[in-house]
Amino acid sequence: MGSERRTSWKDMTPEQKKQYFLDYYLVRTLIGAALILFAVVCIRDVLKPKPDYALQIGIYDVSLSDEEKKDLVYRVQKTLNTAQPVSVDDAYSSLSNDDLLRIATFSTAGKLDLIIADREVFEWLAGYGYFKDLSKSLEPDSYGKWQDSIVVCKGLAMTESGLLEADAEGNGEPYAAGIRVQNSGLLKYLKELKDPVAGIILESEKGKEAVKLLEME
Repeated sequence: MGSERRTSWKDMTPEQKKQYFLDYYLVRTLIGAALILFAVVCIRDVLKPKPDYALQIGIYDVSLSDEEKKDLVYRVQKTLNTAQPVSVDDAYSSLSNDDLLRIATFSTAGKLDLIIADREVFEWLAGYGYFKDLSKSLEPDSYGKWQDSIVVCKGLAMTESGLLEADAEGNGEPYAAGIRVQNSGLLKYLKELKDPVAGIILESEKGKEAVKLLEME
């Protein structure tokens, strides 16, 4: 037929058998091992327990040194009377619209509880509906305590059917979106902000801890 007949395994020399293994089996073995390793790593990451943070804080337009951040984490833990880890992220910038996506992603994933920003920036963020309505989410006594510091902002505009209107951001009903940070030890870390306001992320379950943070001495 004009084609060479394949040499059988028993007729191969040791050198031919070695070369056949390298050509045929080794590559497949390495690929299989790599795929198994990749699967193990993915499963490990999914099953790996996530840290149970006492509070996860995002701060806009403030640059903290490592030492300041470490000190803030310590004081948050002291204020909340907890040894649980605290997350402080000061990488948010009002100059970047990409951070809007970060807020949406982190809040949905349960990685963000509280945002602190200068009032003008905060009102802009509130227009996207990121924050809880404090008049509904806080206990009456707690809301009454902070009532004079409440910041009311316009949220998302909704149609009667519950759908978002076009150009919905900041055109909706006013709601109690945040609390001005006043007479609080937090101000030590917010010197770059003229009128800092704190808002609790809509999906967060750490509302009590977030409000208690504002009582920092």
